[in-house]
Amino acid sequence: MLVIFGTRYCGEVDSHCGQGQLTRFFHIYYVPIVPLETKWMTEDLAYGRNGHDVAWSIRSVVAGYMRTWGPLVALGGLAGGGSFVASAALLALTAWTWTWRWVRGERERRRCDHHMHAFGTRCDPLRMKADLATRLRAEVAERWARAADGRTPEDVARLGAANPTQAVLAYASLRLAARLAPAEQASKARAASERVLDACKDADLALAGGPYRSTAPATLAPGPGAGDGAGR
Repeated sequence: MLVIFGTRYCGEVDSHCGQGQLTRFFHIYYVPIVPLETKWMTEDLAYGRNGHDVAWSIRSVVAGYMRTWGPLVALGGLAGGGSFVASAALLALTAWTWTWRWVRGERERRRCDHHMHAFGTRCDPLRMKADLATRLRAEVAERWARAADGRTPEDVARLGAANPTQAVLAYASLRLAARLAPAEQASKARAASERVLDACKDADLALAGGPYRSTAPATLAPGPGAGDGAGR
């Protein structure tokens, strides 16, 4: 008997403008069995997905399971004479996980744009591994020194930004502090980053990507079929 197994990415969540989170699962017959890692994908390539490591995403793991197992279990239950209500509820929960696929709301899409302008990835620093956030902090600090005009990121949070460059880099600096600083400082930095985000509703920020985009390298993650194999 031929058994198809390997690894594949599924459970896409928080996607916006071609980027988002997926979890790599060990699969049998393409049905997810064991989650292995969550990745932030920055580009879908023909022979692999370009992206970087992030912390585990519970929503991505749940979505990966539910979008495959939910319909299978619901239909199997109906075929076996199970409860129609239970099967319908399971299908409704499966459908709900599909609403997680995309970033929802103007504010959260604006947040994604800030990340892209500052880091070259739409991933929130709060989800990044510490080594990537640390590399980005050094780069953002260098650019902030050129754009600060004597201000601190906290000044921008309190008083507002002088221009889009300041707004994006102040938000980026505070968000990275929220990821890397000790707990009390991190909490204050996170709150300040939210104030900067709320103040930056100017549509011109959408045009600001080029000058601020990070050059930090992403890692190459294997594509959805990578590692697939067959055995008896």
